[in-house]
Amino acid sequence: MSEPTYPEANRVVDSIREAWPEEAALIDADLLASGYENAPHVWIERFSQFTTNAIGRGEFTTASRQLELLSRLASEGDEATVQCIDVAYVESLMWDVKDQRMKREGWKLVPNNLRTLYIDMWGEQAFMK
Repeated sequence: MSEPTYPEANRVVDSIREAWPEEAALIDADLLASGYENAPHVWIERFSQFTTNAIGRGEFTTASRQLELLSRLASEGDEATVQCIDVAYVESLMWDVKDQRMKREGWKLVPNNLRTLYIDMWGEQAFMK
């Protein structure tokens, strides 16, 4: 049986790598140490954690740039690409930000297309108001 391919996820990973090479190197090293091979969805999820961490630290310029990249990729992508970004990036976004003020500020940065995906998964949340 051949190894599965994930063209849409690999395109997203390639775009993130180009825009965020230092973060990409850290993700690559982490996945290699964890024994992951050909796991672009996990790779994207790790990048989502970089965005989440930036929000949690109040690094809103960084978080905004990362969110804008994924928003653009979703806007320009096909249905499979949007699904990939939804599941691997948006669903885990801000999951461990405990400070509700930071979460509210982070939410303000989330582009509308990613907001829609987030709300479709998690519903309306108090920090969104």
